[in-house]
Amino acid sequence: RCSHHSECFSDCCLMDLNLGGAFCAAKARKNMACLPQTKGATNIICPCKMGLTCSSKDMMCPRRCHLI
Repeated sequence: RCSHHSECFSDCCLMDLNLGGAFCAAKARKNMACLPQTKGATNIICPCKMGLTCSSKDMMCPRRCHLI
């Protein structure tokens, strides 16, 4: 469990929208919610793994990791 990126060795504290809470993760996986991470950010949504891009297919939907 974590509450901020700084608590994780991977610098990524990922929110679990289905189960609630958050956990340390390497990077967001395919179809997971994402956000480009910025230094000092307070968000708990991680950037995508290598080979994936963070984008929204619809302006009304949250950004998710998709294959490049």
